[in-house]
Amino acid sequence: MKSSALVKTIDELLAETKKGHLNWQIELQSTDELDDSHKEHVMQNGVEWVVDECFTSFFCKCRGKEHLMVTYERILRHDAQVHSYNLVFLPPLSFHYFDVGVLSPYIVDADAVLLNRCHQLWTLVMDLYKKRDGHIFLKIFDPYD
Repeated sequence: MKSSALVKTIDELLAETKKGHLNWQIELQSTDELDDSHKEHVMQNGVEWVVDECFTSFFCKCRGKEHLMVTYERILRHDAQVHSYNLVFLPPLSFHYFDVGVLSPYIVDADAVLLNRCHQLWTLVMDLYKKRDGHIFLKIFDPYD
């Protein structure tokens, strides 16, 4: 699927979610809350960077069609400097692996518009989850399990 087509799909899902018509299953695996001593460290140009990784799986059913999208963010941190890399995948519906290598055949060529829509979707579902409206199911996985 092209980035522009996925943006259209996400726009539809955002609209239906705001109307309260969709139930979401969100799965999250992140190193964000771990102590830096437990995170990956990489050297680039003589500088040591601390790496955070976050996988998010979004699943819902809209108008009889099931939708599954996985996003990945890799954040490199050194002092006040931050570099972020983002990927979007559309794997088969039964696919539940948080591994970039395994997901790579399902990558979408993501542009800034698509990444923005993914962020909007994340923000919306998390706002609804906090309100406990019953439409969002969140499961958090330990990155080292």
